[in-house]
Amino acid sequence: MSSLSAVAAQWFRALTFDDLPADIVHETERAILNTIAVASAAAGLEYGKPLRLTCREIGGTGKSQLFGFGDKTSVTGAAFVNGTLTASLAYDDSHTETLIHVYGTVVATALALAQQHDIAGREVLVTIAGASELMCRIGAIAPTAFHRKGLHPTGIIGAFGAAYAAARLLKLDQEQTVHAIGIVGNLASGINQCWVDGTWSQLVDNGWAAQAGITAATLARNGYTGPAEVLEGPLGLFRSHVQADGYAFGFDRMNQDLGTVWEMREIEIKPYPCGHVSQPFVDCAVSLARQGLKAHEIERVTCLVADWMVPVVCEPIERKRRPATPWHGRVSLPYTIAETLLFGKLDASSYRPENILSPELLDLVDRVGYEVDPAPPAGSAYKGWIRVHTRDGRVLDQQKHDASHAGRHMSEEAFQEKIRGCLAIGGLEGRETLIAQAVAELRDARSVAELMRRCDPGYNPH
Repeated sequence: MSSLSAVAAQWFRALTFDDLPADIVHETERAILNTIAVASAAAGLEYGKPLRLTCREIGGTGKSQLFGFGDKTSVTGAAFVNGTLTASLAYDDSHTETLIHVYGTVVATALALAQQHDIAGREVLVTIAGASELMCRIGAIAPTAFHRKGLHPTGIIGAFGAAYAAARLLKLDQEQTVHAIGIVGNLASGINQCWVDGTWSQLVDNGWAAQAGITAATLARNGYTGPAEVLEGPLGLFRSHVQADGYAFGFDRMNQDLGTVWEMREIEIKPYPCGHVSQPFVDCAVSLARQGLKAHEIERVTCLVADWMVPVVCEPIERKRRPATPWHGRVSLPYTIAETLLFGKLDASSYRPENILSPELLDLVDRVGYEVDPAPPAGSAYKGWIRVHTRDGRVLDQQKHDASHAGRHMSEEAFQEKIRGCLAIGGLEGRETLIAQAVAELRDARSVAELMRRCDPGYNPH
């Protein structure tokens, strides 16, 4: 019997552009545009400089470009920096069932390799779509089980998505591809401890996954070997990382209806730069602000959350109310809701260092608490529920329900506004049309060179 990774490799290697449904092509194009925009914004903020300096020291030379900077470096250097930048604002994407952030790692891997090896745009689109699909499916074997063990599945599962992408773009054969997936199991990593103190270390998981995938595929191309049953084996990824007696792993999720049912459709491009579970709560806060609610009118705010969200974004409440860094604020529901209510929005310009020190904002944060929702939605559906008690005795109740295919609630207008805002922060103001056109032309482009030129801050269109 073939291993899970072997069956997936056979499907992926045979996948063509004509096999992709029209909506999957469109979503892949949006994934590329969103990744470039979000990474460029992060490059223009405090997250960019340390990565750029590190890449200059150890990245090496090559033809692959750093988002937001234009520097050229090695394929692994660019994949690492770009993948990390994409995660830095928590503004990327999430697969709703698994809470894995998919596109940043896969797009960073594919574009870095495509530049280094002059790969056609259509092949890049197919690779990003197929690798993203496989990444979702690997995550669905044990959805949220990694989170419960203190692990960060984006870095772990992302390494497999990157390895599949790299294997295809480096033209590995079936056997070599299976070896690449086996090898990357030893390189996959990620923990969540930085959520406790607000440090940045988790952000590198996306970039490290991209670098690991390229490294594993290159090793396999040069004759290195890895276990075929890296996913389902007795000492493989899932049984070693999810050490729970009797856990019912959904190994059939990996390849069941592959190519017919697209898990990619369950990926949501984030409308707000915060943790996925906080998104519908931010919707509620934005709605209340637009209805005219002002911070000084608020006596207290209660967020009604599912019980499993409490240790993720609500506790310990003292730390959540006093984030140590802007990144720390992104994983705090009380802080996130307070900032949204105070400013009436949450976008790439939010979570600034001066905000987390603002007495007015912190006073509002202290008035935001939580209770456990007695009837939270099941499965991959999410719900936001905020109850505001005002100083004049009113009770304002706002709810937002996100069903399956939650990403479709973000309108094209809102998506374009997000892209414009991110590019402006990244020093690419006014480039959104040029970059979007280059993405749309990838299916007929001989390479990704024109797209990357338009993403270079030094590019002159005239």
